[in-house]
Amino acid sequence: KSIAHKLDLKTAVEIGELVPIRCIRVKTNVDISNVRINGIKYNTQDLESKLFIPERNKVIVDTYIDFVKNKKTVIFCASVKHASEIAELFKEHNINAAAVSGNMKNTERKRILNQYEYGDINVLCACDLLNEGWDSPKTEVLFMARPTMSKTLYTQQLGRGMRLLEGKEYLMVFDFIDNANLFNMPYSLHRLFNIKEYRPGEYVLAPENKRKLDKDLIAKGEKPSVYLDYPIDIRDYEIVDLFNWQEEVKDMISLLQFVRMVDVQSETIERYVREGKIIPDLEIPMGEKRTFKYFKEENVLKYAKEFGWELITPANMKDKFMDFIKKMDMSYSYKPVLLKGIFDHMDDKGRVRIDDLVNYFIDYYEARREKGLIVEKRRCLYLREYTRKEVERNILSNPFKRFEDMNFMKKSKDIEYIEISKHIMKKLTKEEIKWIIGHCDMKLNEYYGE
Repeated sequence: KSIAHKLDLKTAVEIGELVPIRCIRVKTNVDISNVRINGIKYNTQDLESKLFIPERNKVIVDTYIDFVKNKKTVIFCASVKHASEIAELFKEHNINAAAVSGNMKNTERKRILNQYEYGDINVLCACDLLNEGWDSPKTEVLFMARPTMSKTLYTQQLGRGMRLLEGKEYLMVFDFIDNANLFNMPYSLHRLFNIKEYRPGEYVLAPENKRKLDKDLIAKGEKPSVYLDYPIDIRDYEIVDLFNWQEEVKDMISLLQFVRMVDVQSETIERYVREGKIIPDLEIPMGEKRTFKYFKEENVLKYAKEFGWELITPANMKDKFMDFIKKMDMSYSYKPVLLKGIFDHMDDKGRVRIDDLVNYFIDYYEARREKGLIVEKRRCLYLREYTRKEVERNILSNPFKRFEDMNFMKKSKDIEYIEISKHIMKKLTKEEIKWIIGHCDMKLNEYYGE
């Protein structure tokens, strides 16, 4: 069971630790090209509205009846409801199927999995079993009926049927290919392993000697045994579109990274993009109006030079931080209050609890109110009733984001903290911290005219 974790699947198959894989692609007429995405996840409601239709479910059942012939089969479904619907459809055709998911009671789930592995259940309609530490040596066929843009999820699903078993020559994977666009195309075996040519039933992963045996038989005009088991046409052949935006952008720079590389605020760069002064090298649609923008590194450097922006590097980050504080443009009083709060509460690594900052902001503005001093501009949060959550949002969206945009600060892996960049902290002296606090006091006095 641990082999797939220790070796990549390709290597594990080539050395005989996991079974070879063959593939049949089943094209549906379901259009998912308008399904919105968020990163590498489909919008759940959009996807369900497209997938949960009788016609697609019928294609899945018909494919089993026409091709699989009672082999132990796992069908990966898009949701618990999807799994139940497909299992019921199989039962209507007198095929012993069961739906199983991570939401079930442990005893019931184990009973069904045991009946599938050792009993008379032939079809398992599965959802969210990937965290259950389960795989199935008896499985000969996988149906990839759940579109996913996650390489990890697809690979984990694949691994569930790749265990060795005496007499098991290969795993047959049916990829259900819905109509997608270039940017929301789900993973398939051919996209996962970057294989451009497809012939039904052909090996996708196999030791070289097995591949050669297949090719030699085909060259002689003979059929490998797989074509006796599955009624597919050996002459079918197609080229698979392997464009994968996740791979395309791997070495590119996102708009967010662009902002953090140069000493200019995000609003300026975003405005230049809108005005066409900066043109992304690749835009990925993430919904009806949203896109993710990516740039080649050489073009980021070109734009920085063209507009006179300096790059922020680990070597100059502390100096850029100090310059940013010296200039400190202020629409509100928040930046100096944030800095004073951070230096009042941070640990020796430059980390401070967000809760401590919330307390600091509340104490600062309440103290001004109690003394009868100006608190802030009209309509400001601190001039009305507010919650701690609103204060936290205010801190993260306004003063903190300005420092985050320049890569001077970030949210910690521990989400309760924010922290100053380690490249700044290791060079920042006690005298400089003292100067920053004094400078913040001066800027606040200027802001309030005190």
